[in-house]
Amino acid sequence: MFDRRLLGLWASARGLITVNVVLGLAVTASYAAAGLAIAEILGQVFGRPDWPRILLLAGVVVALQALRAGLLWGREVSGTAAAGAVKQAVRARLYRRLLGLGPGYLSTARTGSVKTTLVDGVEFLDKYYGVFLPQLVVSLLGAAALAIYITIIDPVVGAVVITCAILVPVVPRVSSRWVQGPLDRWLTHYYRMSAESLDAIQGMTTLKAFNAHERRVAELRTQWQDNAKASVGLVASVGVYEALVGVAVTVGTALSVGIGALRLAEGHLGMTELFIILLLSRECFRPLADLQRAFHSAYQAPAAAEGIFALLDAPPVISGTAPSANPTGPVASLCFDNVTFRYRPEAAPALDGLSFAVQPGETVAVVGRSGAGKTTLVSLLLRFFDPDRGTVSIGGTDVRHIPVEELRRHVAVVSQDTYLFHGSVADNLRLARPDATHAELEAAATAAHAHGFITALPQGYDTLIGERGLTLSGGERQRLAIARALLKDAPILVLDEATASVDAASEAAIQAALDVLTAQRTTLVIAHRLSTVRGADRIVVLDHGRAAETGPPAELSDRAGGAYARLVASQGATR
Repeated sequence: MFDRRLLGLWASARGLITVNVVLGLAVTASYAAAGLAIAEILGQVFGRPDWPRILLLAGVVVALQALRAGLLWGREVSGTAAAGAVKQAVRARLYRRLLGLGPGYLSTARTGSVKTTLVDGVEFLDKYYGVFLPQLVVSLLGAAALAIYITIIDPVVGAVVITCAILVPVVPRVSSRWVQGPLDRWLTHYYRMSAESLDAIQGMTTLKAFNAHERRVAELRTQWQDNAKASVGLVASVGVYEALVGVAVTVGTALSVGIGALRLAEGHLGMTELFIILLLSRECFRPLADLQRAFHSAYQAPAAAEGIFALLDAPPVISGTAPSANPTGPVASLCFDNVTFRYRPEAAPALDGLSFAVQPGETVAVVGRSGAGKTTLVSLLLRFFDPDRGTVSIGGTDVRHIPVEELRRHVAVVSQDTYLFHGSVADNLRLARPDATHAELEAAATAAHAHGFITALPQGYDTLIGERGLTLSGGERQRLAIARALLKDAPILVLDEATASVDAASEAAIQAALDVLTAQRTTLVIAHRLSTVRGADRIVVLDHGRAAETGPPAELSDRAGGAYARLVASQGATR
């Protein structure tokens, strides 16, 4: 519960947490003041009653009750605000880190686990900063102040109270060690269950198509049962803490009152002092009981923080080479020079000593069988990864020496799997240029042969297209992607299997849009279907990450037995 880095996150809500502590101490003071007033009332009743004073003290008790209600409300509000500020700051750090790590990191991490860290993991911090940390300070200071006051009244009773009150800082530390193992097991099962559930939701169509949904439910049921068992074990462990605190509260109060009664019988205390001890000893242990409840609501935070800090500490996928200002040559030129890259150190190279260049305004197609390394080129160009050896450069400058934002501003990508976000058509187009006017959206959509189907939608450009654009056909999604690339107007264009997943009728419209898009741009075409690359100026044939052949389409087609000719023959494509 007292991890140094976890405690360090409080800085983003330092002021609000301080306010919460002050209000908590005021609440404790109101309980103590009411106890003192009631003790004096009882002393008056059992002695010589001074009814005007008794009525005055009764009015003070009522006023303190009203004041306490306001203080508790303010404490609740400030605690919620403090926790919200911490969560907002942590989420901002996590998202910045995740965006900095990029798709390269996500290719090795489970989406469900990352999502759970960003959402649930951060939510587990709520009670830690909004309730537990402030209550810990209030418990220490409040219990100490009241114990000192009781000690001044009677040192013997004060010693008993202080001995039991020492459990305030000790019990959470001892208990956190007891709870750590069950807590880690529960969180592991929880993250796994969350990841598997997200997989099932994302793959719902596939599960239903293969009649595998019942099998997946059976697998998920096992995850749910494991999580339930871990939850029971965790609650049982937390119960040890609650039992220790309960013993401290009960024994401490009973001993202080019992010894106070003996001190009264021996003549060391008066009746009013006994009532003060009776009431204030209970109030002394009230913060301890409150800390018990605060601990119970926040015990997931340390384990959740491990996932948060694991993401924050994840090593960068790309190196931190110091960028220079701009490319040194024509920004539209593109070069891969002796590039070698492995996704994992023990894996075979996805690219192995690959070299080729694309001149400004030129269209070069990269073809090859699946797994030849074609899509890896795009990842290296956009710096989702850095090559193990060799350089990727634009404008004669190594991309590692160009600021990442500047680099990606020069490149537009139209991929096979177009991702559209839940939102309007206009929102998705403006990902390329947030300041684009409606007229510019229409111009780009018209050039991409998309304006017609967009205007036929219920609200035109303001129509919500659903998550991943599932309300649109594959061809419509591709034309929106082309319109988005046109709107970006980058000098380098990458077409990554841009027509691979559409039907023949849609392909004609998409190809016409691509002809507009590639005009006057440096274009790198990644293709598996050779029918889409006949218009390229040159073709690079990849085989196991190497350039097996390079040349104009006609020349490569005429090379009997060559790598390109074999690909053409295997696909039955027209040369």
